[in-house]
Amino acid sequence: MKRLLLLFLMSWPSLMQAQSYQQLIRQAFEAMAADSLTQAEMLFRQALHDSPGAQGNAIVYGQLAAIAERQGKEQEALQDYDEAIRQAPQNLSLLLGRASLYLKLGREDRARADYDVILTARPDHPEALLMRAYAYQRTRLFKEARRDYESLLRKQPANEQALLGLALVCDKDRRPREAMELVNRAVELYPTHADGYALRAGFEADRKQYERAEEDFAEAIRLSPEDPSLYLARAQFFTRLKRTSDAREDTQRAARLGATAEEIAGALGMKAQ
Repeated sequence: MKRLLLLFLMSWPSLMQAQSYQQLIRQAFEAMAADSLTQAEMLFRQALHDSPGAQGNAIVYGQLAAIAERQGKEQEALQDYDEAIRQAPQNLSLLLGRASLYLKLGREDRARADYDVILTARPDHPEALLMRAYAYQRTRLFKEARRDYESLLRKQPANEQALLGLALVCDKDRRPREAMELVNRAVELYPTHADGYALRAGFEADRKQYERAEEDFAEAIRLSPEDPSLYLARAQFFTRLKRTSDAREDTQRAARLGATAEEIAGALGMKAQ
């Protein structure tokens, strides 16, 4: 009996530490759910300090990265992602998070490297295929972007983002007929989504099909009236047609919805003051 008691007393500090760690993590997630990001960060950091070797610390670093990114602290978020992935190099969720942040920062090569790791482990991972295609597209590597979009569409023929992404690639790669076929397919599949109409309007404007373009811009705005980017796109279209009054009306709506002065100036073909 005395021996059992001694063993229990010897293990008591580690039991208390484990319990404290779990409590801190639970409280941190509760703080995140309540949008108390500063409190959540403090609790996660305390858990790391108290239990630096805990098995779940990679996930804790991932949560800290997500918090930092939401707070606009991108470099701090990258440091936390780096540590999380150092501890769990095959965790796909962590790799997706860091890759997304790299794209946000315009570091497409680093984003692609993370997507490569994911796709080596899971060649059919839909998000990684979609976002690697987007990363290729942003750097005008259209052949590579097409390959990833087409791979995704073979598995998910109705994937709206892949259809629209491939349509854009085709348009940039001087395949106008294929581009229009793809965007028409997206509109047929998703007639209540604004993105397809907006993209098709842009294609139609480039082809000088102005009446059709205006109809599609109007439909996109009807479907998503709170999206400032749609008003900015139509304002740019009106500016091309020298319909200054209509363009200014759309930029005013965009401004009320949160568009920046730089975005508005761009839509009007001007430089921001």
